[in-house]
Amino acid sequence: MKNRFVFPLVMATVGTCLLVVAAFAGGAANAAPSAKAKAEARGGVLRVDSRSDFDYIDPQLAYFTHSWQMGNAVNLHLLGYPDKAGVAGTRLVAEAAAGLPAVASDGKTYTFTVKTGFKFSDGTAVTAANFAASINRALDPKMQSPASSFVEDIVGAKAVLDGKATTASGVTAKGQTLTIKLTKVAPDFLARMTMEFFPAIPVNLAHISEGVQAPMVSAGPYYVKEWVQKRSAVLLRNPYWNRNKEPWKSLGRPANVDTISYTFGNSTDATKLRLDKNETDTGNIPPAAVAELVQKYGLNKERFFLDKNLVFWYFSMNNEGALFKGNLKLRQALNWAIDRPQIVRQHGYLGGGRTDQILPPGMPGYKDFDIYPLKPVSASSLAKAKALASGNTRSGKAVFYAFNTAPGPAIAQVVQYNLKQIGVDVEIKQFDRVVQHDKIATRGEPFDISHSGWGADYPDPSNFINVLLDGTRIQATNNVNESYFNDPVFNKRMADAAKLSGDARLTAYGLLDRDLMRDAAPMAPYINTNARSYVSESLGCFTFAAVHGVINYVAVCKK
Repeated sequence: MKNRFVFPLVMATVGTCLLVVAAFAGGAANAAPSAKAKAEARGGVLRVDSRSDFDYIDPQLAYFTHSWQMGNAVNLHLLGYPDKAGVAGTRLVAEAAAGLPAVASDGKTYTFTVKTGFKFSDGTAVTAANFAASINRALDPKMQSPASSFVEDIVGAKAVLDGKATTASGVTAKGQTLTIKLTKVAPDFLARMTMEFFPAIPVNLAHISEGVQAPMVSAGPYYVKEWVQKRSAVLLRNPYWNRNKEPWKSLGRPANVDTISYTFGNSTDATKLRLDKNETDTGNIPPAAVAELVQKYGLNKERFFLDKNLVFWYFSMNNEGALFKGNLKLRQALNWAIDRPQIVRQHGYLGGGRTDQILPPGMPGYKDFDIYPLKPVSASSLAKAKALASGNTRSGKAVFYAFNTAPGPAIAQVVQYNLKQIGVDVEIKQFDRVVQHDKIATRGEPFDISHSGWGADYPDPSNFINVLLDGTRIQATNNVNESYFNDPVFNKRMADAAKLSGDARLTAYGLLDRDLMRDAAPMAPYINTNARSYVSESLGCFTFAAVHGVINYVAVCKK
């Protein structure tokens, strides 16, 4: 997806049989409250502090983690994941659909039946046409939606993307029946349909491309009532969502709180103080505060929670810029030169583990390869880096786009020092995280290196490899491939791997992970993060949404 991770201290995805990731079991064995506790916990306001604003609330544009966290609360999907902790929350289930779709014998045509009874927050009934509108809007070239790459294999999608049609011929809706025809067999198609890009949307939004603002009509448990950009947002309960009756009851979505209230822009230090004083319920805190909180509250009890994540952070190198374009040796040199242990330390206590690969441990297809140093920079690794850089530093200058909250500035300074040792002077430019992303997601932006993070949309290796590095997906804005890597050989290998299933698929992606980093080095991964969540004394029913690596706001409650 579009580089969606705002640095998370509170946050921090094949085919009809979705791969279950054992690592998701994590530390959130704490969640599931008793029936009595649930009954007592109904109502109240969930108070959320977020250092950064949403990128968008528009479902076809929003792609930051906290924006999807909000989307999970307001959207109704064909398929989804249960509001449960651990492995139970990673099993694909029917949501608006009556069940898993009927699949034609050729494996390329899916027929969904949408349950009757669901309603938008304005009282309008949900039909198959609302899901068709979502897909076609994602393909609209005026949207420049990052969602388009996830549905470009639908019959007729190319005609829409090229401006030759307004709807994909492979998407048809009649009453409660939605039929989707693909150009090829796609083992991860059902998983893609769980993404926040493809919920039911009002049909009249299909050709509105400027972005939806509040109040935003939606069909999930909540809707966005207010959004004052860079200041606040309010989600209210969908008045037509009744968890005690069908079709809502069988979904088992708790939707305990009445209101979800966001405050944007507080510093991490201020948010911690507000959490200490029970003035907010959840939010980003300084990495340096973690050790003290663990000592005070312990792990996975009532206030501080640690969960495993399918998330990695990395430095993207602009393969279209003058410094790194066609400059494999310098890209490899950067991977040899960076001090991964020192960089990881900036994430704080229990921040995560060092890595030099794209796929995180726990991701199907992951295999550990020894490619670049995971230990402190040694004389031999520095000599290797210098040898690769020699004669390849070009201007000898690099522009680094960093985000301006911890640990962004400190990490940028470590990289600046590391690259100085191999003859590259780094100029650091700091931005708000959302601004930083918007800049580097725009093709032609004059940066050389950027600090980026990625978490799984669904647990399949294509969601890391293809999404982040397939050069055929590069567009004018809203890019996910922030390294602007476009290699025809690797593009073909990614496309071929995406057609595979089972062990052959996982093997192909494991080798792609190795070969991309060893033979192309388009980025420099350095950490697989943990999710560390500090919550108020008023927050109960803590539930970690393993698939997306965030607290599940639909499942939590107020004590």
